[in-house]
Parts: sequence; structure tokens; C-alpha cells
Amino acid sequence: MAKVYLGVHQDVPNLKVVLKILSDPRLVERFRQEADKLALLDGHPNICRIKHFFNHGDDIVIAMEYIEGITLEEKIHNEGKIPVEEALKIASEVLDILEFAHQKGVYHRDIKPSNIMIDITGRVKIIDFGIAKAKTDPNLTTAGTACGTPAYMAPEQFVPTADTNYAMVDTYAVGTTLYYMLTGELPFKGDNEFAIRDAKLFTDPPRARELNAEIPRRVDDLVVRSMKKEPGDRFQTALDMQQRIDNIRNDSDVTRAVKDAAENHAPKKKSGRMLIIVIATIILAIAATAIYKFSPSRITKPAPTMQEDTLTTPAEKPDDSHSPITAQLTGTVDISIAPYGDIYLDGTFQSGKTDFASLVADTGKHIIRIENREAVNRVITDTVIIVSGETAQKRYDFRMPVPKPETLPTRQAAAYGTLIVGSNPRGADIFIDGELQEDHQTNYSFNKTKPGEHLVKVQLTQEGKLLTREARITVAADSVSKANFDFEK
Repeated sequence: MAKVYLGVHQDVPNLKVVLKILSDPRLVERFRQEADKLALLDGHPNICRIKHFFNHGDDIVIAMEYIEGITLEEKIHNEGKIPVEEALKIASEVLDILEFAHQKGVYHRDIKPSNIMIDITGRVKIIDFGIAKAKTDPNLTTAGTACGTPAYMAPEQFVPTADTNYAMVDTYAVGTTLYYMLTGELPFKGDNEFAIRDAKLFTDPPRARELNAEIPRRVDDLVVRSMKKEPGDRFQTALDMQQRIDNIRNDSDVTRAVKDAAENHAPKKKSGRMLIIVIATIILAIAATAIYKFSPSRITKPAPTMQEDTLTTPAEKPDDSHSPITAQLTGTVDISIAPYGDIYLDGTFQSGKTDFASLVADTGKHIIRIENREAVNRVITDTVIIVSGETAQKRYDFRMPVPKPETLPTRQAAAYGTLIVGSNPRGADIFIDGELQEDHQTNYSFNKTKPGEHLVKVQLTQEGKLLTREARITVAADSVSKANFDFEK
């Protein structure tokens, strides 16, 4: 959105500021709002402070405090894992800043190590409120459009709604950052945004304690809670999470806890008497096992086994076998795609660029996702119920203007129509009635367009020239209208 420079006063070389100059003229309002939020939050010393907002010729500029130091990302890269006590201190200070911002009705939405700085005095500061959101902001992001950095985004942030609680989005990001500080690794990884999103929706990360044995159990539990999939299972406010961290730091000696955790993974010395007891116990156990093994009257019935939260007793085979009977309850789903697509089942990649696949899965409900990057609507998501021994049939068609699973189609509400805007070549910016449709470029389908006449304009830069095409398109309720523009003519 902007280019960032270090500005040094020509007469007073120790007077330095950061000059953030808007690069994209379409984002003037978002840039202005960033400056306004910084001004609103100016009372907190740990938020990068705004100095001025002004025009310089055709440029729009935010002058900001220059922080001499490094980002937390650089610190982790240079030093590796952060010691537990220091990591908790940094997380507590970040939460203190966020609680202040949240009380002002401002939510950062992009907390991550590269947006956290440590100055030369060790003070923690938060920077970059470029995509921050305030309760009073006009909606500058199209509904359902993700905004943030995938590795640190909460699951609900990928498909936000009007009810999304961004305070818990911020605390989720702090939990992810704390995990990264303690382990040197991210909890969820993937080659692209979709892979990371699906990992967060369908899987749990390894516990931080599994990657770093020096992490006390209470700290590990705190990290787990902060990254729960469901917002209601997390800390409800930044203050709640900060108080829990500070209780761990103050109520117990974290340094001792770290030492104890390390000792738990090291060999422990035994007294001579204890060693004799242990050896004697082992000998008796071996003897008892031998007697049991070769006794003709031994009990053969298997003991109950615990499976998840249910206690079940495995059945015995009628032929005197002692192995429990385990029935493999699976079914099949046949997936047909026109013309083709990539298939994911429960977030796991199954097959690429195919028009048919037959998948075997455990009985129960599963989530199917089909992707076709060349289609107008690139992703189709559906559910399937797998029944033991049966085959479910699913068909998907990307050739339709609004691709849907071929089940009973849901009709659009009569109050809206569909407007498909395309261009040759693709990738042009779309304006409808003078308003830029952020994050949407040709070809794109607007499924809830109000009936009536609309001015549709597209802009595309070719060979350094900004080209514009426009037309007036009439959209009728419960129908599809198309606006196609050719930049090659």
C-alpha cells in the first residue's frame, strides 16, 4: 500500500522520522484511516506514534516515529527460540497494547513478529495499523474477504462476517506469536493460503511442549487455549490473556519451572536403597510374567480398552482367539467434475486437475473442496455423508456462471440478480457505480447485485498505460447479466 523511507532532518541529523508514502491512489481512504487510528492511539507509549499527515505535491504522507531497534521476527531469526520468561514478558506487553487499542474500539488484525519491534532499551512496540479496523469504520473490505497474514490468522478470519470478534482474532495471533517465540516454528504450515486455512480448520498443531521440553505445562496449556478453533474457547479479551500470563510469571518462579522441566527429561540419581528396590521389583515382574505366560489356566479374556472418551470391551472371536474383532467401517464417494478440478477431502489433497475420482473414507460427515483456478468461481465447498459399504455420488460443474453442487440448487432471492464482469485479458480492476470493488478483478461474479441499471467500468495497465472501458448494464432480479470488455481491440 505504501513505500517507507527513513527521513533525516538536513540540519538536525539526530532528528529522524519514518515517512510512509501512499503508493496506490485507490487506497486513499484506507491510508487516511490508518493515520486517524494512530492519532486515536497516540496516548500509549508502546504504539508507533504519528507525527504528521500531509500532502506533498501528488504524494500523501504519514510521518511516524522512528524506532531504533529490530523486529521480533529479526530477533527470532538471529537468536533462535526465545527463553520462556522473556517470551512471556513480550507477549504480556503486546497484550497490554492491544487491550488499550481494543478499549478505543481499534483492532489490529495483523499481529505477527514482523509488526512487533523491540527498541534499543528493550521496550516492545507495535507497528503497522494498515489493515486495522475500528467499530466506526465504513466497510472497506468486501464481505467474506480475508484480511491478514495467513500463518497468524484465526480460522474465522479467513471468511469474516459482520459478527466476527476481532479482539479474539488479535489474541489468537498473540498465541501464535508466543508459540513461534517458544519453539522457533509456526504451529500451522502450508504451501499456500488454502493449505494453511484448512490446517487450522481441520487439524490441531503439535503442542509447544513437544517441540521445546523447557516449556512449563501451564505455559503450554495457555498457548493451546489461545489458539482454539472456536473463538468461545479462547481468552475472551486481551486483558484476560495478559492476566493469565502475568499470574504464571508472578505466582510461580518461571525460571525454576523451566529448570524443573529440563530436569524431568534428564536421568535422575537414585539412592542405593531405592536402586535395590527398583531392581527387585523388575526381577519379580519378570518372574510373574514368565509364570503367567506358561500357566495353562491363565485368563484369556482381554481387558477393557479405553478409546477416546468411551470405555469399550472388545468382543472375543468364537474360535478361541484372543484378538478383538475390529470392523473397518468405510464407504466410497465418487466425484465427477466438469471440466476438471483439484480435490481436497477434509483439507487433505487427493487428486489434481482431474474430472473423476473415487475416494474411500470412514463413515460419517466429510467436507469436500474442489478448486479450479481458471473458473469464474474458483472454489466449490460441499459436504458428504459416507455410509458403510455404500457409494455416494457427487457432481460439480465449474462451467456454470455460479457453480454449485448438482443437488437441489438454491434459487437466489428474487430481490437480487447476478452480474458477471469479464475482460480480455483478465485481471482488470472493477468499478461499479463509481466504487472500486476491492480484492476483486476480472473475471468475477457479483451474486447479489441490486436490480436496475449500473455503470460498470474496468481499468487495466498495459505497457505503462492505464486503459479504461465502461458500459451501462441492466440487471434484472433472479437473472444473470454479463459485462465483457476487450482491451485487445
